[in-house]
Amino acid sequence: MRAVCRSWELGLLRCLAVRFSSRGVRADGDARREQVCSFPGVEPEPFEIGDHLIEASGKLHLLDKLLAFLRPRGHRVLLFSQMTQMLDILQDYMDYRGYSYERVDGSVRGEERHLAIKNFGQQPIFVFLLSTRAGGVGMNLTAADTVIFVDSDFNPQNDLQAAARAHRIGQNKSVKVIRLIGRDTVEEMVCGKAAAKLQLASTVVEGGHLTLGTQQPAAGLQLSEILKFGLDKLLSSEGSSVGEVDLESILGETEDGQWAADTPPAAEGGSAELEEAKNHMYLFEGKDYSKEPSKEDRRSFEQLVNLQKTLLEKTSGQGRLLRNKGRVPVPGLVGATAKRKRMLSPEELEDRRNKRQAAAAKRKQLMEEKRRRKEAAEHEKKLAWWASNHYRSFCLPSEDSEAEGGEHDGAPRLGHADSDVTSIEYVSGDVAHPQAGAEDAVIVHCVDDSGCWGRGGLFTALEKRSAEPRKIYELAGKMKDLSLGSVLLFPIDDKESRNEGRDLLALIVAQHRDRASVPSGIKMAALEEGLKKLSSAAKGREASVHLPRIGHATRGFNWYGTERLIRKHLAARGIPTYIYYFPRNKAAARPAGPSAAS
Repeated sequence: MRAVCRSWELGLLRCLAVRFSSRGVRADGDARREQVCSFPGVEPEPFEIGDHLIEASGKLHLLDKLLAFLRPRGHRVLLFSQMTQMLDILQDYMDYRGYSYERVDGSVRGEERHLAIKNFGQQPIFVFLLSTRAGGVGMNLTAADTVIFVDSDFNPQNDLQAAARAHRIGQNKSVKVIRLIGRDTVEEMVCGKAAAKLQLASTVVEGGHLTLGTQQPAAGLQLSEILKFGLDKLLSSEGSSVGEVDLESILGETEDGQWAADTPPAAEGGSAELEEAKNHMYLFEGKDYSKEPSKEDRRSFEQLVNLQKTLLEKTSGQGRLLRNKGRVPVPGLVGATAKRKRMLSPEELEDRRNKRQAAAAKRKQLMEEKRRRKEAAEHEKKLAWWASNHYRSFCLPSEDSEAEGGEHDGAPRLGHADSDVTSIEYVSGDVAHPQAGAEDAVIVHCVDDSGCWGRGGLFTALEKRSAEPRKIYELAGKMKDLSLGSVLLFPIDDKESRNEGRDLLALIVAQHRDRASVPSGIKMAALEEGLKKLSSAAKGREASVHLPRIGHATRGFNWYGTERLIRKHLAARGIPTYIYYFPRNKAAARPAGPSAAS
């Protein structure tokens, strides 16, 4: 790992050493160095899977040995990383080794999040991949008994909260927490600062005081010091000692898939309980007030009640009536009996509950009927307008609910992966000219709802291939036939055609353009709705689906969520699915050919 990291470390030193006073550069430099510590290798897309994925990183080498040690012993693992790019690499590693896994990070929506948690709790899934800050209500992962941090967060409380996922109510096994740290790297400094922060928090919160003046806090480290830390050892060391690690002696004993718990000495526990008993909150000046009240306490309480009654009697005939009514006695001091409501019988409660449910259902039904009548009237009006203009819509109909339910039942569950069924073929080539056999080929392109055909990229490639896409899309925009989630499907064989099979184009409306003509990003809900409609059409035609690498080179694009939707609605239903990477440098591009990946 040190040999691979050396060029990365020196490059960061050259580009960041001159700007070590900036806080933004400091944070960015530390984050980049942590990425280097986790996985320094970089490959162009599409990635080639192989043993070099493990050999390029010391952490992955050690993680490979850890998982090989834990799996045959029946342990289940939570694998945390604060970087989603590292989770992508770990996901490729899980597919390569054949480990069953689930994944949750900030890009996973609520429905998929709860499904992944449910699958991990009910199925024998080995690894759960999470980002350190992924959370939410219901994140209970007590099925795991081993927590592994691939990298450490700058805020130690985030790591503690992440590890607590396995310590929820219902956990009856010992939990082992393992943290992977690069020796002589910035990670050692991050962990040292985290330990100091936790010690300070323990002193303030548990001790209730902080001694000032005895020890001055250390000055903030400059970026130059962080960059220089461990550099001499990095340059003087050549190999790695991962192969010499004895995991059983480090991790401890394990029996029947559970870690052996370390029992503390009884004397220490007894002394701690005794000390706590001496300092509890009800002990004051040698008297324990946590016991039942004495006779003196009862006598004092009665005197207070009598005093309150006397004051009320003296002021009852003085001043305004409303003002006197405002002086309400303290509850419990005066024996005034309040009028209580009549208790309902179980039959009456059940009857009232049924009436409320019936009324709510009736209101919901009336609102639904009103909405349907309004939509039907608008649709009839639109159809009449289309007929007067001799317009024929190319939009696919909505997927039938019964057919959708049947297909979902036949589809495999995501996460517990069957790579042969849910595979996506990654191809290097031009998606405007799909590599298909005798079957029909459907080319997919995402557009917005403005009706204005774009320029450059796939827009220009499709316009060169056929004149139909621009004409049909712009006409649909004029006729108000573009809404989020709709799909326009039509053939594009007017200029070029294959000897066998037809080429069709599916335009999925997945973006919205506002009044200022600014397009939004790809909306995942609209994309999912379009993929559902496309799935039914492609399956009915027995066609293959060809997509570009959606969102390629777009900063912050959720490719993991998009790939999951494509696999869920296309590949997992038995539809041949291909994703194309366009070779920018055609001279250096390798021959086009599909490579299986899942």
